[in-house]
Amino acid sequence: MRIWLVLWLTVWASVVGAAPRDSIVVGMSQFPPDMHPFITSTSVRNIVLAAMNRSMLGLAADGTPICLLCTEVPSLANGGARIVTRADGSEGMVVTYTLKPGLRWADGVALTAADVAFSFKVNFAFSPPQFIEKVEAVDALHVAITLRSPIYDYQKIGGLFLLPEHIEGPIFAAASGPLDYGQKSAFNRRPEEPGLWNGPYRAVLFKPNDQVVMEANPYWSGPKPYFRQVTMRLIENTASLQANLLSGDVDTVATSNMGLTLDQTLALSKTQGARFDFDFRPALGSYEMLKLNLDNPLLADARVRHALSMAIDRKTIVAKLFENRFQPAYLFLHPSEPGFDASVPTWPYDPAAARGLLTAAGFRAGTDGVLVSAAGERFSIDLVSTSGNRTRELVEQVLQTQLRAVGIEVVIRNEPARVMFGESLRKRSFKGMVEFEGGAGVDALPIDMFATRYVPTAENAWAGRNYGGWRNAEVDAALLAARGELDPVRRKARWKRLLELYSAEMPDIPLYFAATAVITPKGLTGLDNPRRLGFFTSWIEEWRSR
Repeated sequence: MRIWLVLWLTVWASVVGAAPRDSIVVGMSQFPPDMHPFITSTSVRNIVLAAMNRSMLGLAADGTPICLLCTEVPSLANGGARIVTRADGSEGMVVTYTLKPGLRWADGVALTAADVAFSFKVNFAFSPPQFIEKVEAVDALHVAITLRSPIYDYQKIGGLFLLPEHIEGPIFAAASGPLDYGQKSAFNRRPEEPGLWNGPYRAVLFKPNDQVVMEANPYWSGPKPYFRQVTMRLIENTASLQANLLSGDVDTVATSNMGLTLDQTLALSKTQGARFDFDFRPALGSYEMLKLNLDNPLLADARVRHALSMAIDRKTIVAKLFENRFQPAYLFLHPSEPGFDASVPTWPYDPAAARGLLTAAGFRAGTDGVLVSAAGERFSIDLVSTSGNRTRELVEQVLQTQLRAVGIEVVIRNEPARVMFGESLRKRSFKGMVEFEGGAGVDALPIDMFATRYVPTAENAWAGRNYGGWRNAEVDAALLAARGELDPVRRKARWKRLLELYSAEMPDIPLYFAATAVITPKGLTGLDNPRRLGFFTSWIEEWRSR
């Protein structure tokens, strides 16, 4: 009897152990400062949103758009886009998207072109458009976007997270302004509301600075997601996050700076190959940088910013800390991008030249070796990054040493990610430098990063990502000219001029182009998607248990 019982328990355990999983836990080292698609711009928010909210468009691996909620990507060839001539002789453009029939929000309400038009209306309240003249719902399935002039990336103009008008419309109409609306939005007040979501999943539990629990959306019209439930859990310290991964408390981790650091991932890849697959892919559309507050008198002179760039040994950082998995960055654009031009001058490592530039800018060595400006101010500058991120903490220490070698004192004042992104950057309250990863995306112009109108202020509801406060009329014109150039050859010349202006002024200090590491447990597939671009969860419906 005892032998039979042991055999039965063994068989039962093997069957249970082999049973298909219906849930997965993802660990992340940051948490969204808010859940509204348009209020802040953070990668961790987008990772959470992408599992539950889909735009009309996604991107293939080469950066070309593909339809998610639309039937066909509009083009001049298929008639979905057309150039129009106005009465005054100027040219505009009309881009029309056709939604797939039968789309619904997670509360069962139909998703229509009116929701798309409303989403643009709300987005414009936070970020007034330069190129879009109007957005109209032609009927339930067709939305027409009229552009003030033709632009080369017109096909991607519909790649906006969508808002449900039946929920957000009354809140937006009753609000006194964008900031008031942001505080009252259901995305922030009650994110568990089913009707907010149109993606594979919807939020069923949202605990700020703790976790988001998502369940499959019964009204999702795309491929049915495999997992019934997905939990995204905050574990702010990356060492603790690694321990949770190894113990099985989380199944995998978010990518890039929202998960483990690269050195942790590299170490795990050498010891945990039997448990996990490790895939490394370059992050082409973004770069790690030091964003500089250009209103700080110490950083106002371009010669000083060039000196900062030349004081940093990027090759050593990439080799010693990242085993050359990352690529040194000297401009904001990756060398593989269509707009890149290798003839644009850069400011690579040369500490002697850096010291010469600082001397020319009026700095002299003080009694403690720290430079002093002509006005008598010590060159002591704050450096802020996300606390608990081991990679950035290591980089900060190297930067502190390398900049001290040319007479610049760096004081590290790290903050939780929610504070750094939600307050310090967004409201430009940082005084010196902030290290983080940002970018415009593949073959996309960094308009909201560099244009004057996108310097965040209280007057524009802190919209835009020009956190450093770069104000340059020629840059503004170059950005507009490049986006309005349909001919690829002439557009490349426009890109070159923009890169030259960036190099001449160095509004931020590029450090490196990172690689995104996807850690997939042996029992899972689909987490790494080499056919598509997007956020870690952009194709979450393809995640599977083997």
